[in-house]
Parts: sequence; C-alpha cells; structure tokens
Amino acid sequence: MLHRCLIAAGVASVLGAADGRPMAAQVTGNLDLGASWVDYEGFLGSGAIHLSPTLHVDLTRFSVGATGTLVVFETGNSIVQGLGAVSWRTPALGMLRGELSGTAGANKYEGSATFSHALARARAHLVRGRSGGWLGLAAGHSSFDATSGTPYQLEVGLWTVQSGVALSGLATRTWFEDATYADIVGSARWTDASLDLRGSVGLRTWSAAGTDGLYGELLAEIPIWGRIAALVSGGRYPPDPVRGVLAANYASVGVRISALRTTQPPTIAGLRATVWDSVPSSRSTIELVGWDGGAYTVRVQANAESVELAADFTDWNPLSLTRTAADTWEIRLPIPAGVHRVNVRFDGGAWRAPGGLRAAMDEFGGEVGILIVPDR
Repeated sequence: MLHRCLIAAGVASVLGAADGRPMAAQVTGNLDLGASWVDYEGFLGSGAIHLSPTLHVDLTRFSVGATGTLVVFETGNSIVQGLGAVSWRTPALGMLRGELSGTAGANKYEGSATFSHALARARAHLVRGRSGGWLGLAAGHSSFDATSGTPYQLEVGLWTVQSGVALSGLATRTWFEDATYADIVGSARWTDASLDLRGSVGLRTWSAAGTDGLYGELLAEIPIWGRIAALVSGGRYPPDPVRGVLAANYASVGVRISALRTTQPPTIAGLRATVWDSVPSSRSTIELVGWDGGAYTVRVQANAESVELAADFTDWNPLSLTRTAADTWEIRLPIPAGVHRVNVRFDGGAWRAPGGLRAAMDEFGGEVGILIVPDR
C-alpha cells in the first residue's frame, strides 16, 4: 500500500445529522506491518518493509485523523510520510448536505528534499436512500524544496450501495503548475464478517505531462483472530505531483492490529463510519435516544430498503425497524441497564455488528456489537 494508503486517508467524510444531542466520540487506532515489492517508474524494483500507524476520532458531524508510514528498502534507504485530515459535515437539508475538509502532509525521501502539501476542500452531497453523489472543489499549497505552487481540483462523484456492495465513480480534473490532468476512477467495496475486499480501476487522461494510462488496485483485509487481520494488496497507482508521489507497481502482504477501539459514552453512539477513501461504507450506526421509564428509541442510520435488529433484549428475535427519514430507521423497545449484545441486518443480508459499537466474537464465531446501558 505504501504511498497510496496515505492518499486514501486524505478523504475523511462524516455522514451525520445534528439534532442537539450530546456528541459521542469513537477513537480507533490501527498498526499495519508488512513487506512489499515496489517498482517505481524510472527506478529498479526493490523489496521493502513498512510500518504504518493510524489514529482517528469520529464525532457526530466531525472527524479528525492522522497516519504515518515508514518504508525501509532492501538497499537501506527509507521514506517517511505523514498525513493529517479533518472533516466537518453540515446537518441534512432534505437530501442535501455540505462538507468542509482539509488535509496536510509531507513526504521525505532519503537523500532528497521534502515534499509538503495542504489542501482545503468543499463538497455538496446529494443523498437519496442507498445512492448519492457529490460535487467538490479543492485548492491549496504544494512545495518541494524551494519550489512551490497552488493546485486546484474539480471533482464529481456518484455512489450506490446494493446488496452489501458499495460502488462509486469519481472524475477529477487537476491543475498544478504545468501538470494538468484528469482521472476517471471506478471503485467497489464488499464487506462481511470474514472479508473486506476493495478494488478500483482508473484512467489518467488529458494530461499535459504525458502520464496518460490505466491503473488499478486491489486490497483484501481478512480477519485472523481477535483484533488481528491479514492484508494482501497490489496494483499500480499514477503519479501525484501535488503530494510528491511517484507512479509505481507494487505488491504487499502484512497484518493489521486494531490496537484501539473505544466509544465514549457507549450508549449514545450517534456515529457514522468514517469514509477514508472514495468508496462509501455500507455499515450502519446505532444509537439510543428518547429514554422514558426503561424504554428507548433505537435509531439506526443506514442506506438500505429494510433494516432488522436482533439482540439479547429481543431474545434474538429479529424485529423490523420503521423508516423515519431517507436513511434513518427506528424502533422503541424496553432495554434494561447492563451489557447487551446486538446485531443488525440490511435488506435480508448477513447479520453484523452496528458501526459505532465495540465489536466482539460470539460463541458461534460471528460478530456482535457490545452496547452498555447505564442505570438511570
């Protein structure tokens, strides 16, 4: 993954609605370790080992994250990279939502000057059920040694989630000094309890720098045990003059350790999964609102045509939720204080732990979400 994992981390998007409730915070942290073969354009291929920690915090409408990567090649040379991202999403106005985000990062190639960049981005989103699209504009500053410039970017995107598969298309036009180019990318993501599979195919065209051509990547994340998952990835990515990334072919294997995953307070999740790439997540979020004498309104936000909930407080009987907005589903249930296990299902698919809750394995090898309801 190397450089590409940082670029993907640059798009932080929180899909949430503000209604005056206290905001919850979910903190997640991963550590990726692996070995790669990398063939940078214009250089000989080389083996490498890499280490990449990631940390991000999600609130109801706000997200902030940071990631870094250390790559050490078999020659002993190294690359150090860092990236920070922040995103804020407006309340929904019908099917429309706004988003403001920013990224800043730097790359240090051993024996050369440092690349650095900072970009600000504004997006207008249109969301309808399990599909949507956005229009965005970005501008910022990029520098290499004593040379600097102002990049501009226009983007148009579409996405849909169907039967657990997230599909997206993204077209961007970038202007940066004499490097003017367009990218058209199609992406897909499929996730269940045993596999997270992501892939993309892109075309670089209308380039003034002669970098036209096809590229694509594939990543599989396979849970092994507890908080440890295997990562297998490979493909080709194009050059990115704004961030100082060279084009390369690569193959990588490694492990991901989910070192930190907490929600405070766990009973008021109110969270959307953070989208760290151009493919929207198909996972849901769950929260408890409107407590009244032991009964709560269970609210699930998901892009789906049907939502069901099963938990120990329903004796694991599936209950259908009622749609109250385009992507909001609710049901009112008596829930006693204590530690509970809960699952959700979309469109008759697989049962899974809701986003925003700590996930745990059940006695049958499946995944459940842990919900803690305090004494009132």
